[in-house]
Amino acid sequence: MPENTQPLLKRISFRLQYVWRLAIPFWIFRDAGRGSMEQRIANYRYNRAQRKVLPFYVWKWVGIAFCTLQLMRLLSDRMTSTTEQSTGHLCAALFCMSAGIGFAFSCIVIAVLSSSYLYLTYVKR
Repeated sequence: MPENTQPLLKRISFRLQYVWRLAIPFWIFRDAGRGSMEQRIANYRYNRAQRKVLPFYVWKWVGIAFCTLQLMRLLSDRMTSTTEQSTGHLCAALFCMSAGIGFAFSCIVIAVLSSSYLYLTYVKR
C-alpha cells in the first residue's frame, strides 16, 4: 500500500467510528455477562447508572425514522405522479426502497434501545 494512503485510511476510520458513536450508544456500556460474579455485578450497576443516555438516543432515532418516512412518502408521491418510465422514475424507486430499509432499521434500533432502557430501569439484580 502506498505511504500516502495510510493517513487517509486512518482519518476515514476515525470519522466512521465518530459517526457510529453518535448513532449507537452501546460503546458507553460494559459487558455484564463476563468475568467473575463481582465484576458482573459491578458492570451491571455501572450500566444502570449509564442508562439515562438511552432516551436521548431513542429520540434521535425517532427523528431519523420520521425523516426517512417522510422521504419515502415524498419519493412514492414522485413515482405515482410520473407515468413515464424514465431514469428519474427508476432512481426515485431505488431511493424510496432505500428509505424504506432505513426506516425499518431505525425502528429496530428504537426497539432495542427502548427494551435496553426498560430492562436496566426495572430489572434489579
